[in-house]
Amino acid sequence: MTEKILILLTVLSVGTLYAAAPGGKESDFSAPVEINSVLASVNGEAISLSDVRAVSGQREIMLSISFSGKHLQDEIRKIRRQAVDDIINRKLVIAEYYKAPYRIENNIIEHELDQAAIRMGCRSRNDLRKKLAANNIDFAQFRKELEERMIYIYMVQKWSSIDGDPTPREIYEYYQAHSNELAGSENYELAMLKLDKSKSDFQSAFNEIDAALKNQPERFAEMVSRYTNDTRGGVIGSVEPAKLRIEFARELQNPVENKVYGPIALEDGTVWLKLLKHNKVKSVSFAQLQDRIVKILTEKRRSELIDLQINILRRNAIVKYFF
Repeated sequence: MTEKILILLTVLSVGTLYAAAPGGKESDFSAPVEINSVLASVNGEAISLSDVRAVSGQREIMLSISFSGKHLQDEIRKIRRQAVDDIINRKLVIAEYYKAPYRIENNIIEHELDQAAIRMGCRSRNDLRKKLAANNIDFAQFRKELEERMIYIYMVQKWSSIDGDPTPREIYEYYQAHSNELAGSENYELAMLKLDKSKSDFQSAFNEIDAALKNQPERFAEMVSRYTNDTRGGVIGSVEPAKLRIEFARELQNPVENKVYGPIALEDGTVWLKLLKHNKVKSVSFAQLQDRIVKILTEKRRSELIDLQINILRRNAIVKYFF
């Protein structure tokens, strides 16, 4: 239930993106089948594997573009550990909110629910309830998840209030230390369609997808929707060319935007990639970067203030890990 709610809240730009990895067998694109075990607890409240994958799922899929085999599984473990800590922090922040007298007014929460309905293409609250029910999501739980995200945002904004902008000296020193990084790196924005070999209709599906994409690459999102659970057209994010796994790097040696590459045979299935955008390195002057550096340094200060408060909460909490 929580996983489905997180998917919808992400679409609404309220929470963290989650997309379930396909398939039920071990592969480069999904973790081994695992029991939904308890991975940690905070003040006696359990955190399960499904809770963690709701946070880490999209990043796990993105890792599969760069890694395979054991290396992929090692990287997945790292981001799941980070996801566990993120969930612990979130629970502690929300608990701290309920200790204070202030409460987000109910009409503000109701307004956000109405905005959620609009963003989901619903014309009324009743339409929203129907859409949630069609996805086996309880309306009350959906509302609770949305309210908790509003609480978290409120708390971190309160803790991270700062006075004044970075000084000109701080800005220029940051530019000198990070000029290459700030210029950006070449990267590909990609969408992916993966057809698992375990599908009972694998061959017929393969034939249809391959024929459609060879003749009409603009049907990529349609094929993704038809043969996977992905509702975002297969969009997986951006990656630097040097970080692509070797099977994909071979295909993208001559990058052309909006071109579909594949089929790419893997041990457990077949992948088609669509290059949505090819971002090349551009020369950027200090003057062009000043506003961006101000934002970076301001965010850094805010993050330090938030981390300080969360560390205080963690010191006063009972946190246990079971992995």
